[in-house]
Amino acid sequence: MVKLVEIEDDAVFDDDSQYTTDEDENESIASLSDKEEESDSDFEEDDDFEETFLERVQALKDIIPIEKRRAISSAFSNISYWGTFGIHLAGKLGWVFTTSALLVVFPLALETDRDKMMQQWESEQAGGIPGGQQQPMIGGMPPGVAGSPPGLVA
Repeated sequence: MVKLVEIEDDAVFDDDSQYTTDEDENESIASLSDKEEESDSDFEEDDDFEETFLERVQALKDIIPIEKRRAISSAFSNISYWGTFGIHLAGKLGWVFTTSALLVVFPLALETDRDKMMQQWESEQAGGIPGGQQQPMIGGMPPGVAGSPPGLVA
């Protein structure tokens, strides 16, 4: 709610003289400081009236024309719609990419790791032979090696 207060102008200026003396200035400064002290007490009385934020917004309803309120409401509705749409779209895309990665990329990474382990095992088995000659295998395995290569499941 708005409270109107009439401000009385007690200062009377002499229209005939363009210039003031130092004494006139000192008197006007003193009278202004007295008025400021009086006006400070007026503001203290206004502080007693408590107004909530909601009440202030409701008071703005009376001040802002209906066309402007409709434009503001429409803009806010559009922004909230597109924001909600964007958040839902980002969530759905995140779900698609995450599940795709788990179903395609994770098994591929496991298989690549298994291939590297197999190559490493084969290079360790053939590493002790100079000239690239391999020892004869007995039963599919080099002599002295028991078991199956790592990463292979029977």
